[in-house]
Amino acid sequence: MAAMMKVARVAKEYIKPSSATPSHLRNFKFSLLDQLAPSLYAPMVFFYPMKNTRNLKHEPTSRVKHLKQTLSPFLSRFYPFAGRIKDHVSIDCNDVGVEFLEAEVNTCLGDFLKQPNADAMKHFLPVDIESECTKMGTGGDLVHVQTNTFECGGIAVGICWSHKITDGGTVSAFMRGWSSMASSRSGNEVIPEYGASSLFPPTESYIPGCALKLETDKTTTRRFVFDGSQIEKLKARCVSEDVAKPTRVEAVSSLLWKCATKASRANSGSQTRSVMSQSMNIRRRTSPPLPDTTIGNLVGYYIAKMEQNTDHKTHLLQDLVAKQRQGKTAAITNYAKKLQGNDNAHVVIRELFKEAGTLLRRDDVDFFKCLSTCRDGLYEADFGWGKPLWLSLVCLGYKNTFALSETKEGGGIEAWVTLKDDDMELFESDLDLLAFGSPNPSVLIVDEESQLLEQVGRRLIFDDPSYNQTLLTW
Repeated sequence: MAAMMKVARVAKEYIKPSSATPSHLRNFKFSLLDQLAPSLYAPMVFFYPMKNTRNLKHEPTSRVKHLKQTLSPFLSRFYPFAGRIKDHVSIDCNDVGVEFLEAEVNTCLGDFLKQPNADAMKHFLPVDIESECTKMGTGGDLVHVQTNTFECGGIAVGICWSHKITDGGTVSAFMRGWSSMASSRSGNEVIPEYGASSLFPPTESYIPGCALKLETDKTTTRRFVFDGSQIEKLKARCVSEDVAKPTRVEAVSSLLWKCATKASRANSGSQTRSVMSQSMNIRRRTSPPLPDTTIGNLVGYYIAKMEQNTDHKTHLLQDLVAKQRQGKTAAITNYAKKLQGNDNAHVVIRELFKEAGTLLRRDDVDFFKCLSTCRDGLYEADFGWGKPLWLSLVCLGYKNTFALSETKEGGGIEAWVTLKDDDMELFESDLDLLAFGSPNPSVLIVDEESQLLEQVGRRLIFDDPSYNQTLLTW
């Protein structure tokens, strides 16, 4: 069914803040870390099943209307997102608003969630990830929203945030703030903090963003799910004298790294050097710690290196986890602490990125990139009709990328893995990987209530021919 899925846009408007941004807040400065961020959009999709089958015809429309109505007052508080990128230093908080698209999907939500497809997921997004409108100096938009209404009444909300002001922590604050306002939950008010530019002042001279090899040709993306019980077993295999308590992300990312490197070396016939870059939230690692609601790119990066001529037995996992932990500890000292209040912070950053840039440019090095939204609380995005049944990072399709997010329950992790086509063929059949991860299981097996509601909704659709809508292409 997913292969025949069509997503048709039927409406477009701009949602403006309900109150004007004061004149003294109109010029919002990037932090130094924002300036270094890539000119891309960070995409996510949140899936909500229909909860009221007695109101099948009207509930989806009322949900979309509610999202638009609550986004307006929310943007008055998160005002930079309704502005436009002015130049490499600032955002013009001109209240132009957020692009809000409405689309209709010619299938039921359950059909799509039986076997989620990375390429199909991109149709739920309002804008291309590398769209020109995120570039600096071109009046770039900061956020786009698209609602996707399925025939059964379920909705997928696709959102793209400009990476120039957004990291995982910012996405979390945005979604928790909007959803708490929409659901009128008392005691859950989210107050954004805008102090990143004073702590990490921008440089007036232009500096290029992070150099990334964004190769998408001849790549394949696959989804793997590691449930909580399997992760506990995996963590037990990763314990060593250096790391007594591996984290979920350390254990899963090390396994992915190990199996991907094994596949690459088998195809190349050589013991190519392998490194992995991992991002980390530095809000709680600065001195003093920053609030979780601090807006901007408050991330650091560290690199772990796999020794050449290594085998791929159990002890290698222990070594890879230990190398990640060492890199993280060094990054906290050399990155988060040194940057804060340092007049020469841009020099510190350039030194820290120098090694990564060198490795990225080398053809004899496999450079893997891991990003994670685990522990960001994104499943708390309840707009008044319940928490999302499922949410997902939309894999960017860039070679050698691991995108990790939490499962809704049970302490599991989902991984969207993108590798070269021939490497993926070996990777997805690796027995070490399959001992812990399941390849693209149905989302619905974890939510029997939503399955039942969708079955009722499907019957209502088929019993009422007048509900069959003709999809319009916008």
